[in-house]
Amino acid sequence: MRKVFVTGGAGFIGSAFVRILLERSPSCQITNFDALTYAGNLDNLEGMPAGQHSFVRGSIADSRAVLDALEPGTDAIINFAAESHVDRSILSADEFLSTNV
Repeated sequence: MRKVFVTGGAGFIGSAFVRILLERSPSCQITNFDALTYAGNLDNLEGMPAGQHSFVRGSIADSRAVLDALEPGTDAIINFAAESHVDRSILSADEFLSTNV
C-alpha cells in the first residue's frame, strides 16, 4: 500500500486530486493535511473512504505539526497548500510568504 501525504487537500484543487487518486489507486492510503483557512472546507472531503483517507488539521508553516502528521514510510508528499487570492496578499503578505513555499 502506497502512503501519500497531501497538503492543502481540503481545498478545491487538492480535494479533487485526492478523489482522483483514490479512484485510480484504490490501495493508496492518504493523509490529508490542511489548515482549513478560507479556501479549505471539510465539506470537500465528504464521502472519502475512512480506510484510505485520514484528515489532520495543521499548517505547513508549522514544521513540528507536519512531521507529527507524516506517517512512517510515506512514499510521496504532494503540496497543494497555498494562499491564493491576490487581494489577500496585499493585506496579509506575511501569510503568503510563509505558506506559498
